Amino acid sequence: MFFNDWLSRRCLYTPEQIAVVDAIEGRRISYRDLNRRACAIARWLGREAEVSAGDRAACLSVNRLEYLDLFFACGKLGAILVPLNFRLPEPALLELVEDCQPRCLVADAPWHALGSSCQAKGLVQRVIDIGEGGLGSIAERQAEQELPIRQAGIEEIAMILYTSGTTGRSKGAMVSWRQIHWNAVNTTIGLQLTQGDSSFLNTPLYHTGGWHVLFTPLMHLGGRVVLQKQFDAASCNDLITRERITILFGIPTTLRMMMEAPNFAGADFSSLRFAICGGEPCPAPVIRVYQEKGVPVRQGYGLTEAGPNCFSLPAEDAIQKEGSVGFPNFHVETRIEKEDGATAGPDEVGELLIRGPHTFSGYWNNAAATRETLADGWVRTGDLFRRDTDGYHYVVGRKKEMFISGGENVYPAQVEKVLYRHPAIAQAAVIGVPDPRWGEVGCAFLVLRSQMETRDLADWCRGFLGGYQCPKHFVVRENLPLGDSGKIDKNALRTAAVALTRQCKE
Repeated sequence: MFFNDWLSRRCLYTPEQIAVVDAIEGRRISYRDLNRRACAIARWLGREAEVSAGDRAACLSVNRLEYLDLFFACGKLGAILVPLNFRLPEPALLELVEDCQPRCLVADAPWHALGSSCQAKGLVQRVIDIGEGGLGSIAERQAEQELPIRQAGIEEIAMILYTSGTTGRSKGAMVSWRQIHWNAVNTTIGLQLTQGDSSFLNTPLYHTGGWHVLFTPLMHLGGRVVLQKQFDAASCNDLITRERITILFGIPTTLRMMMEAPNFAGADFSSLRFAICGGEPCPAPVIRVYQEKGVPVRQGYGLTEAGPNCFSLPAEDAIQKEGSVGFPNFHVETRIEKEDGATAGPDEVGELLIRGPHTFSGYWNNAAATRETLADGWVRTGDLFRRDTDGYHYVVGRKKEMFISGGENVYPAQVEKVLYRHPAIAQAAVIGVPDPRWGEVGCAFLVLRSQMETRDLADWCRGFLGGYQCPKHFVVRENLPLGDSGKIDKNALRTAAVALTRQCKE
């Protein structure tokens, strides 16, 4: 058996410690209060909604305290939480509900109509309001008595997290209590977390980053999170000062938005031990801005199916090992596999494979996808990596993003790294597009800080890259499209790039 009721243990060790600062409603919730709320909701779900071990409880909501209550309540019941991406259109959401077949759907007000539609179609037995008329009120009730402490089976599924589905139908990654536990252990060791650490929780909770980058590790350790409805750059700058945040987690887009906010210069960041940047490589200019403010930036790497905290780069290496994600975390085994199946040597490129107790349990109702991704305990990430002679790992790009120009492999991440060095470039994304002479060439989409001629950018690239690596097309935009996780949406850019090259031919 596996002990998963962390709140019951926290009530023994740190009952009065603040677990959640609810910046939305202005509340401060101790571990004792958080446990009481979870017990009240768990008891109600079991009695009134007939939710029991193994049942799915889907949730469609923005970040709020009751969402966290639901997670812990499901753990006390042995139910499986299924966070749904509220940014998806209704047909896609109905598809996910049909796939996971939840006992109940917990929904915020904007999605009550969709919940009623699910109920009318027979996809869900009960729709529950997450707000004051529903879970919010239930959570405030004093539990009649503590629920019996429940020990989950080590492979018991805690949640199903649906991937973004950019390559087709979304897949539900089954996240076990084993995965959550070992990710927390790896994170604590890799980042040297303490009970005194605190961080934001503003990543959407349908995303693995919202739950498992710092929230569940901090709850395991007895730390504190500051809950926001959603990311807001100016509010983050203010709250770091007011709440003395110690670790800042973000992606390059959010870190850049914070540093461009008017209150960034005057914000007191002295409490921050470091910032963690994930999702995609953080441009060196962004790293330097934060370092000038006394905040080291540590690049990280992970994915829903593994961790998600798999690597850690020492903060002092952020510049000298620019672009590196560092070393595998303590209980993480990795391998870089070349196209022929052999293990890559130093500075050779191959697909990253990950193995360890922090990996997922397969895809819900999708044995074929599970076999494709999970083999002999290894998770095939689909990401291209290299390891230098010092053992530092680097993300080269997505396996499916690599393109071939004139017979040579081109990795967009390497080209983007060069583009980000240019002081006039705020954002860059490179896509491979068809070319009659070379087969494929690069198309660079850019957001500029200051105006410049694209021919000058071509000259800049030739100073750092081989001719086959230099983009043939440069497209300047006011902004670049972002996907659900906040990363640049390259599928949308790929569609735009193909249309642009077609116009050039005509």
